[in-house]
Amino acid sequence: MRYIPVGFLTPSSLGKSAAILEAPNPPAALAVDMKGVVQNGTGGVRAIDPDAAARAGLQYNRSMLIETGVDIVPDLVFRLPDGHVGMIKGVFPDSVLRDIVHGRMP
Repeated sequence: MRYIPVGFLTPSSLGKSAAILEAPNPPAALAVDMKGVVQNGTGGVRAIDPDAAARAGLQYNRSMLIETGVDIVPDLVFRLPDGHVGMIKGVFPDSVLRDIVHGRMP
């Protein structure tokens, strides 16, 4: 599974996404941020001013999102072991991930 930050939901999203991308350990920074989202609704990392590489990466990620025709996040794009590809738009229940992990279409 890959988490692809796009950084456009709130005024601080760009800076928080950059903080995750520029962190020495991006998966750990993402975990801290997600824990903060659960605890306080605003995330657990502080926004930073993105460097040029992070800004370019976030713009690329956003362009990929736009190309899918989707205007909401989160989105989940997946491929099952049988090759079937699916996409789920917006927030989804935990059961969806369980189905995908077990090779079933949700």
